[in-house]
Amino acid sequence: MKSVILSTELIKPYSLIHNYEKLYCDLSLSGAQSIFIGYMRSSGGDNNIVSMSLDFYPDMTEKYLTQLQEKVMESYNLHNSLIVHRVGNVKPKDCLVVIACWSKHRKESVSAVKYILEDLKHNAPLWKKEFFSNLTSKWVEENT
Repeated sequence: MKSVILSTELIKPYSLIHNYEKLYCDLSLSGAQSIFIGYMRSSGGDNNIVSMSLDFYPDMTEKYLTQLQEKVMESYNLHNSLIVHRVGNVKPKDCLVVIACWSKHRKESVSAVKYILEDLKHNAPLWKKEFFSNLTSKWVEENT
């Protein structure tokens, strides 16, 4: 299993993390694990979002996420990390992102998850288009 995954399929975050940890993590070394799981919500201002398209250029996006992961592994002294992001068409309640980090101490894993999440939201080459209940759509220009 790769530690950077771009998935067009539904993500089952808890089983994904469990399976990854079981296969690739030595928990005798890690005193901390921090996890962020993000889901698509239906609220989008005045209109309900009924779906979203996450577009990406596979080679560029995977390379970016791999470099981000390598940087964070070193900077935060992590034992392991997992970055999973959904791409393609998604609906409210679908899991969009999973970030998990393992380290000796909690401060490093918590900080690493936060850093990865903020970088993903603002810098990763992923383009989002929201589709609304009133049959309009718009590209997301600014992430929150």
